[in-house]
Amino acid sequence: MNNFFTDEFIEEIRVNNDITDVVSEYVRLEKKGRYFFGLCPFHNEKTPSFSVTPDMQIFNCFGCNKGGNVIHFIMSIENLDFVEAIKYLAERAGIELPDNDNSKGAEELKLKNDILSVNKYAAQNFYNNLISTEGLSAKKYLENRGIKYSTIRKFGLGYSFPLGNNLYKLLQEKGFNNDAIIKSGLVLKGKKGDYFDRFRNKLMFPIFDVRGNVIGFGGRSLDNSLPKYMNSPETLVYSKGRNLYALNIAKNFKEKKLIIVEGYIDVITLHQNGIINSVASLGTALTENQGRLLKKYAEETIISFDADTAGQTATMKSLDLLANIGCKVKVLSIPDGKDPDEYVRKNGAEGFIKLIDKSSNLIEYKIASFKKNIDTNSTEGKIEFIKKVAQILSRIDSETELEIYIKKFSQQYEISVEALYAEVLKRKDTKKSIKDVRSYSERKSKEPGSIISFKNINKDNNGNSNNKKLVYSELLLIAILCLDNSTYKLIKDKYNINDFCLENKQIASIIFNKLESNARIVSGELLSLMDTDKAEEFTRILKQECNFEDSKKAAIDVINRIYMVKLENRKQEVLEAIRNKDKSETSQISVLLKELNELVFEIKKYSEL
Repeated sequence: MNNFFTDEFIEEIRVNNDITDVVSEYVRLEKKGRYFFGLCPFHNEKTPSFSVTPDMQIFNCFGCNKGGNVIHFIMSIENLDFVEAIKYLAERAGIELPDNDNSKGAEELKLKNDILSVNKYAAQNFYNNLISTEGLSAKKYLENRGIKYSTIRKFGLGYSFPLGNNLYKLLQEKGFNNDAIIKSGLVLKGKKGDYFDRFRNKLMFPIFDVRGNVIGFGGRSLDNSLPKYMNSPETLVYSKGRNLYALNIAKNFKEKKLIIVEGYIDVITLHQNGIINSVASLGTALTENQGRLLKKYAEETIISFDADTAGQTATMKSLDLLANIGCKVKVLSIPDGKDPDEYVRKNGAEGFIKLIDKSSNLIEYKIASFKKNIDTNSTEGKIEFIKKVAQILSRIDSETELEIYIKKFSQQYEISVEALYAEVLKRKDTKKSIKDVRSYSERKSKEPGSIISFKNINKDNNGNSNNKKLVYSELLLIAILCLDNSTYKLIKDKYNINDFCLENKQIASIIFNKLESNARIVSGELLSLMDTDKAEEFTRILKQECNFEDSKKAAIDVINRIYMVKLENRKQEVLEAIRNKDKSETSQISVLLKELNELVFEIKKYSEL
């Protein structure tokens, strides 16, 4: 899986990134006994089936079967390959990467760091421009918008000069790598080979990631030039769909509630007025990655987009997106179509906080939006509206919640509870409901503490499960070895390296060699050496099968089962050979029949153990 880092370095990275801490940055976890549970970030669900086991340093979802250690989690959640995940976790833990300057990965990492350095210097330069005499027009604009100097400093606001290549010359003078300068997106190369600044005569908004690195910029024109707003392009360090403006500040809000607005100035005005839990979507429709960031840092997300058609369309799409990934979401509507900046400047923070308190939830907002466009005074309009209400309510899984809404809307729109409930039931996906019940039952049977019978391992499409049983059982034996290293001598004497099937031999060799040299090994460490599919399977075994009191007895039982599977495999081979023999080959058939009898006897013996 890795030819880039040593096993020792990988283990150092794993040990220094506690899985509970890392997962908690993405998933809200609740402790139950020795486990932590939460909603799975890898598939949509409303009942937590995702768990973290701190003592094993593994995660597992009983719903989608994702699993592994902290490295596999970061690979999946951040969509990184193995090497990128190691680098990500190394940076998180403050561990310096090994010197490997000739590698492509190391070159890219260096370029990323160089771009961040370019951005940091550029941000300082823009800020200095703003507070200089040449920045008068930008200062005047901010003054007219009511932005204070302390707020300017807090957000690092700046100004880019109108000159064509002022910043480029400064970056060159400071000795920055030309490749990093260009790939930062701050400088463009002309057709004639000359260079010029992307941002000119713009009010500058540095964009920070959650760690406080300057990853990009937004710019607003201070004259009549178009486009009015300009943002950094996608770079090695900046992706607008994976970041949120001011999240580096808002994530620390103690109430775990975030307000998402459209513009930089909206955010800045809200923060200046004490509403520091606001962020902006960086000029793009809300993405799933941004939604996961909101879910990661907030228990409730409040959308406050513009009241125009585009803003309301964006609101509706964002509601569905956030709801689908498990966010609790509301909508804040501002009277008279004002944006947050306008409203706060006129009504103060208190007025805006009142609007927050009156925010509509997902169901209420959608129904109110439909009502605006339908004439409910006419019979046809009322019927159409009731059908839309029923469609929205049909997506509610909670019977209690559904009953409350049916009673509320039946009174509000003068329709009987029975009639509205009937309309809702027509639209309920009964097949999905049955599937959800079955899925839930299966998950419950697999929760920690449940014992899954070896006989219940699924067969493949051809009905032949023996090879899968063999691979699975050997992995179970390896899991026992990881959880209790003292079983090594017993297992080695009864089942050595050469006994393992090809799929498991490499992993078994690693663990046997470590234990032979008196080095310890744990499941989390071994997972780092597996590819994603194998790690997920191994994690399922650790979570679902390893609930025994006596490790040595469990190891003997598993070895006996493995032998029985091998005997069954050989029995099938012998039967096939007998069927394919010509009747004239009596001597060979006789030998095969003798072996078959011995196999039947051995299988009976192991089945009785």
